[in-house]
Amino acid sequence: MYDDHGKRDPFLPLVGEGGNIISYETDFTVSDLVLEGIMAGSEGAHIAIINGRVVKAGDQLGNFFIQDVQPESVIIKKDNLKFELKLEKED
Repeated sequence: MYDDHGKRDPFLPLVGEGGNIISYETDFTVSDLVLEGIMAGSEGAHIAIINGRVVKAGDQLGNFFIQDVQPESVIIKKDNLKFELKLEKED
């Protein structure tokens, strides 16, 4: 497993679609988040990899709260808005 030593992933963009500088600690937008994988954990719990970070239900990623990790999607919440990140299926 790669240890980033607390530094930014060099493969993540520094500038968002709108031309603004992205702070990966707080300034995520939904379009910046990429669901890279979901793994089944013990006792039916799932963990997800979003933008290279391993998260589970109850975690926070930037300004988003991870509400639920399902077998093929992750439900995230920001303020009163809910979003669903889905796994992209390759053909």
